[in-house]
Amino acid sequence: MRTQFLITALAALTCALVLPAAATAGPVKGPPSFHERIVEDFVLDDFCGTGADVAVHFERHATVWEGEEAFKAVFSEKAWLTYNGITLVEQFAGRTVAVDVAPQGGAAETVEVIETGLRAKLKLANGEVLTTDHGLLHYLISFDATGEVVDIEIVRDRGGHPAFVSDVWCEAATTAFGIPFPS
Repeated sequence: MRTQFLITALAALTCALVLPAAATAGPVKGPPSFHERIVEDFVLDDFCGTGADVAVHFERHATVWEGEEAFKAVFSEKAWLTYNGITLVEQFAGRTVAVDVAPQGGAAETVEVIETGLRAKLKLANGEVLTTDHGLLHYLISFDATGEVVDIEIVRDRGGHPAFVSDVWCEAATTAFGIPFPS
């Protein structure tokens, strides 16, 4: 199911962001650990499980603070996705804070995550908004001993985050591109 894929992808991203934090000492305060600017061009194979290849231009600016058991990032990201002459623009901007907490429900590790801002906005190049995901999202994500996600529990959802638990983003993107969305 694609919803599970989206949640797993988010969990993997969260894990990738949080695990490096465990390797550094100190709390998340003071000057940033690093600033990052990424500009990439690539092809996204099998876009949303459709078999289509979509060209992507991606730009990210981030400031990151790492601590012994915590992580914070302030970021702005934008991607231009192009398929068959149609370009969609995806935007993210906001803050993510992740803190290791006591493992929940028999998990080996649990991370408490709070995301604020614009988690995802997909629009046509002319500005028409197709879907948006914004506000505050607070959740616990638990991992087993191998790092696999075993549970995600939403604690608070303020603002609307349909892309966190559904295929709304892929449905909107594939419809705009004219690609049949797999059931």
